[in-house]
Amino acid sequence: MKFLVTGHDDFSIGLKSALTMIAGTLDDVVIVPFKAEEQLEAYRTKIDSELQTNDSVICFTDLLGGTPFKTCVELAISKNQVFVLSGTNLGMLLEASLLRKLVKEPAELCQLVLQSGKDNITLFSQNKDTLVEEISEAGI
Repeated sequence: MKFLVTGHDDFSIGLKSALTMIAGTLDDVVIVPFKAEEQLEAYRTKIDSELQTNDSVICFTDLLGGTPFKTCVELAISKNQVFVLSGTNLGMLLEASLLRKLVKEPAELCQLVLQSGKDNITLFSQNKDTLVEEISEAGI
């Protein structure tokens, strides 16, 4: 199972760098940044070439409805076993990397990763009444 991480400008570069810092070097994690000066067709060609595989691919994109997301979706329509996630955060990419060898079905992995991404979004509150409870629940 291959992971393709893409997004606007250096989004994918930063995510892969952080992922490598935490999890080490990972095989089959490819980044394709969408740069402001890049022509859409050139970007589309890069994404398409990464999807030319017999393996399944999960595309991690930054923004729902953005060019990286739309490009991956448009290309995924004509391919088998290509999945596109939006709103990617480091937590979901780390979770996917750790579960990739345990969960063989990409659709199932996507569902787990979506939940992990949502679980990684929170608001820390300094309300003294809830501070201790929030910290202990978060595992800090």
